[in-house]
Amino acid sequence: MGLFSSSKSDQPQTPLPSLELRLAHSKDTVIKPGNTITGELTLSTTVPITPQSIEVAFWGQSQTWLRTSSSTNNSTTYYHFRDQAPLFTVTCDVLPKTDGGALLPGQPYVMPFTFTTPMGTGFNRAEVYKHPEDPVFIIGPHDLPPTFFHGRNGPDRPDQCSISYGVTAHLTCASLPAGGHSCTAPVLFAPLNPYTHIQHPNRHRYAKKLALSSSVLAGAAAASVGFRQSLKDKLSSQTPRLDFELAVELPDLLRSGAEFAFRSSFAVLSKTENVTRVPEITFKVLKLELLDFTLFRAPRDWAAANTMSGGPSRWRDGTPRSSFRTEHSGYGESKTLLNAVPESETVELPEVLAEKAEKRMVQAGECEAWFTGRVPGFTPPSFQSFAVTRTYRFKVKMRVEVGGKNFDFVVEGGEVVMGSA
Repeated sequence: MGLFSSSKSDQPQTPLPSLELRLAHSKDTVIKPGNTITGELTLSTTVPITPQSIEVAFWGQSQTWLRTSSSTNNSTTYYHFRDQAPLFTVTCDVLPKTDGGALLPGQPYVMPFTFTTPMGTGFNRAEVYKHPEDPVFIIGPHDLPPTFFHGRNGPDRPDQCSISYGVTAHLTCASLPAGGHSCTAPVLFAPLNPYTHIQHPNRHRYAKKLALSSSVLAGAAAASVGFRQSLKDKLSSQTPRLDFELAVELPDLLRSGAEFAFRSSFAVLSKTENVTRVPEITFKVLKLELLDFTLFRAPRDWAAANTMSGGPSRWRDGTPRSSFRTEHSGYGESKTLLNAVPESETVELPEVLAEKAEKRMVQAGECEAWFTGRVPGFTPPSFQSFAVTRTYRFKVKMRVEVGGKNFDFVVEGGEVVMGSA
């Protein structure tokens, strides 16, 4: 033996074969539960190989990654919290049967496959989280959430969460580097909308009491009320006064990409006897926003190093430390500005017959204006899952102009359910 000897790593390795995964649907197609996914895997090799298996898997998974830190004496220690929750995996073996089991160069091997998209996940992850009873999330079987990503720093940075689906082909062969080769095609998924039969959703009402004191209520033109008259109206106890209620009614159910209607109303609560007529009322939508809230969590990653990237530690293993089970949660909020149509609407209190026997017309006590908006088509539906939850709310700034004065009302409504398109 000389000074140098060859090692196993010096031996030439079998070149990787070509794996091409094709799905029958386009990459922009959104798959729903019950849909069939078909495709084919094409394998070409430059040298004979004898695979142990060739499998194609259709899968879904939820991933979260959060990071905290503490600093002492110019040194920073990072703590990582990660969760990789499988939603489902369906696998089929597509290894072609050949004489001797070898796949030969010079001919492509085409392997078709078919999957049916499931409705939900059957896993239970009560033992994973420190607070499994948290009502924000679901720990047991539930409907599959949509394809989703949240994070400002990209998928390779902390403080992010995702729901992803895909089809992965994996070739297992002992003669290949690392013992195998794989490729993946992503799949866009959205759950069914269980609310399509609801044509007229409920509306939540939000109201604010306001008051107007002005000589305009006694018949004066708003343009003729100058500074002096306004000051007199403010100081005089004889100024006509109108107490009224401004209300906004917002739907509790939306659908991605669809229009929705909401209403604003004006109601007279009381008025002094010297009020002769309530002038016309203009409703304006100053701002209409759709707020989205993303909540996510993850258990402590005990196998991660205390570095910024949190790679595998040389000193720790993946042994669960149940007695030290910790958890960290993240929260994200953003808003989408929506257009309201029309931007404003001017109405008058309608004329109605007086309640008494007198045959005369008087002003009614209420009027309203309707507006429409549209949810962007890219908006994910609301959902709850093991470690990720998405919810929505409305925020509206309304203005009512009456008697030459402006009254603003800001409403942040309760939770709104977002159905898929």
